[in-house]
Amino acid sequence: MASSGMKVAGKAKVGILRKIGSYFKIIVDDYKLVGKEILQDMSDSPIKASVYGITLAAAAIMAKANPSERDLEDTLINNAQEISLVGAPIRNKNSDKFIDNLRSAQRDGRLHHTSFGLFSCVWISEYRHELDLYEAQCKYTKIPWYQWHRQIVDIGFLGKFIKMSQAMEDYDVNNEEWNTNDKS
Repeated sequence: MASSGMKVAGKAKVGILRKIGSYFKIIVDDYKLVGKEILQDMSDSPIKASVYGITLAAAAIMAKANPSERDLEDTLINNAQEISLVGAPIRNKNSDKFIDNLRSAQRDGRLHHTSFGLFSCVWISEYRHELDLYEAQCKYTKIPWYQWHRQIVDIGFLGKFIKMSQAMEDYDVNNEEWNTNDKS
């Protein structure tokens, strides 16, 4: 009697395995058909296929080179150190102010990094998220949703942060040092 119960269970397992196997066979057949159609479309219109291929390759490169939050922290620390090695009289005031603003926001917990896959946004909030003050939690005291762009301070793209790179171009040149009003 017990052996007939095992035979039924064995047949049920074989039936389930067949169903799973036929399900995966259908999926594989569908992917084969899609692959054949893609190859046919590529041969019918090669220019369109190359544009799609180049677009996908560019998107993959941008996604791979998108700077992370760790890259932001490393870049910010390195830039702050580079600026600190330059004496105050020859230091570019704009570079110093920009990096100091970012470092202050980072220390206060207000500097944020948001990745959008192909690029990243670095933004500064008014308050840190953990703060339980009324102004920090009330939706009426926060900036409206349509003014979100005012908080963005930098864009990360292709492995670097654009505004930070621009600020660091001439960080060791004080423009005020060369602007003399002395007419001798």
